[in-house]
Amino acid sequence: MVEFLKEFINSEAWKLYQPYFVSIILGGLVGIEREYKKQREGTPVFGGVRTFILISLLGTLSAHISSFFGDPFIYIILISFSALLVIAQLFERLPGLTSEVSAILTFLIGVLCYKEEFQLAAAIAITVLFILSFKEQMHKFVKHLSLEDLFAFLKFAAVTVILYPLLPDKSFYGVNPREVWTMVVIISTLDFLGYFLTKIAGERGILFTGLIGGLVSSTAVAATFSSLSKTNRSLIPEYAAGIVGASAIMFPRITFLAGIVNLQFTKYLIMPFLTAFLMGIFFAYRISNLEREERAKVKVKNPYELSNAIKFSMFYAFILFISRNTLKYLGDYGLYIVAAVSGLSDVDAITLSVSKLFTASEVSLLTGIVTVIVAATVNTFLKWFLTISMGSRELFKLVTPGFIALIGGEVLGVSILIAILH
Repeated sequence: MVEFLKEFINSEAWKLYQPYFVSIILGGLVGIEREYKKQREGTPVFGGVRTFILISLLGTLSAHISSFFGDPFIYIILISFSALLVIAQLFERLPGLTSEVSAILTFLIGVLCYKEEFQLAAAIAITVLFILSFKEQMHKFVKHLSLEDLFAFLKFAAVTVILYPLLPDKSFYGVNPREVWTMVVIISTLDFLGYFLTKIAGERGILFTGLIGGLVSSTAVAATFSSLSKTNRSLIPEYAAGIVGASAIMFPRITFLAGIVNLQFTKYLIMPFLTAFLMGIFFAYRISNLEREERAKVKVKNPYELSNAIKFSMFYAFILFISRNTLKYLGDYGLYIVAAVSGLSDVDAITLSVSKLFTASEVSLLTGIVTVIVAATVNTFLKWFLTISMGSRELFKLVTPGFIALIGGEVLGVSILIAILH
């Protein structure tokens, strides 16, 4: 049976039918969501599973036939299909145009399948599925948006579009302005994702809210929950779990940021940071009382403030400049001092800076790994300090085992990494 499948996959027949097979799967994914919505809500919706599979196949078949008659054939079919959708909308008077637009996108996904752009077709199909599935959450997010949130996002988007092309793409004392702003956009987008999830999870449990809030700022979570522990003493175990959980989320965030710059560097961070993350999450759940019904919200500001973006760009450029020159004149130990100081404020900047230095072969792998770990450890101690300086003593006692686990996880992970490398 296995040999038969191997021969079939390598055969000309499979090459002919593969686009249609993938087209059926991707069209079916979108169709299942539409069918589910129709049956769950009982509202009239254009198309279901069968319709969207047929639409995707229509796109694939149109692209196939156009290989004989030319690309205009696809345009004719697409225009005709769009006209049918308009007619259906007029006669059936269905609410909205979401399903109709999804149908056109499904047709184009089918076309991509014939072109063997399977990765792009799958990415678009999953994106469509995500947008359709999270309708309520998106509406809820927009409902909770303030006018300040909207203006902050629009200002940042406008400045990004206008400013980025104007920035010089060359190095000034080791700092490239365009690359700096690229990192600002990446960080802000990641922060906005966390902000989006925090808005959605605002009424969930404290631990879950702390975990999501940690994607934006684990320090903000620690500060917020520490202050609340003095006024809501019955919820101290939950606040403690939320702080430890948010601090644990910092480690996969750092790993992700380093991976954006250099995957080779990142793979050596995975072991110590994954170990720290798992141990932190274990202690967070252990000290959490999930049966409580009370809720708490993390006070996280909109990350798309233009002033925040400018501050981060200046801080990142400064850290990159200092790191290069400290490494040049003071060696590795000077870089460790910069990492320790940077960790008191922000871990993202030093992580991106060191990853870039490693990519440019200006810093060794060991020095880069130790630098990032030093910054993460200092930042973890900072949040630990916030619990005693801003929170209650009981909170400090509860989070202490969790923070020891986080730091111990880093040490254990580094030990395992050294053992593997040797």
